[in-house]
Amino acid sequence: MEKIFEIAARINNPLSLAAFAIAALVWLAAKKPRGGKARKVHPIWWGVIAAVVLLGLVPIVAPLLVGERAIYRVRVTVLGPNQMPVEDARVWSSMGGEAKKVAGGWQFDIPAAIKPSDGKLTVYASVANAFLSGRQEVQLAQDRNPAVALQLRKETQAEVRGIVADESGKGIVGALVSVAGYEKEAVKTTEGGNFTLPAHAADGQQVLLHAEREGHVAANQRHPAGNFPATITLKRK
Repeated sequence: MEKIFEIAARINNPLSLAAFAIAALVWLAAKKPRGGKARKVHPIWWGVIAAVVLLGLVPIVAPLLVGERAIYRVRVTVLGPNQMPVEDARVWSSMGGEAKKVAGGWQFDIPAAIKPSDGKLTVYASVANAFLSGRQEVQLAQDRNPAVALQLRKETQAEVRGIVADESGKGIVGALVSVAGYEKEAVKTTEGGNFTLPAHAADGQQVLLHAEREGHVAANQRHPAGNFPATITLKRK
């Protein structure tokens, strides 16, 4: 009897506790008393015991099975700078892999068993030929079908660099260089004619450079932002 109470004390699920109690009562009823014969229990009661025990295990086992097999279906809508949905974006996540295209956007199917320990998923999107990109964090919690709107913005983090030289290829010190539209950020070339400017554009995006120096003819030249250096040649007047 003490053993039964000890086992019961360890059960914290009400339905499981009730199932255990019924099974224990039937077992006690069939238990052989001291000095007597064991009470015969009809087979149907053993079936009842088995059914009750299984019923009691359902609340414990089912959540574990469901949790392991559950899938987060993360729906992503990508919006352009004009707040309109974009259909030609590339979409991927911090867990790797690209999303599958679905009506109205994209979808990630993520098994609950492999979600990040902090539940945070970061979704990325880009439209390379338009120099647009964006990211959005999603918290994977109780909702198995979260939806997120990801806003794309113009990439502006790149720089543009190069040298200003004369017709012989010698660098010109003190030439004033600027990016069209951002003349207030103009810089003077240093030794060797070198300059570096914020491009206000993405890597590979064309920007218009302007260079001038007293005694020379000013020049305008298009050049892609990024690590590939520009060479602007100024001719003497």
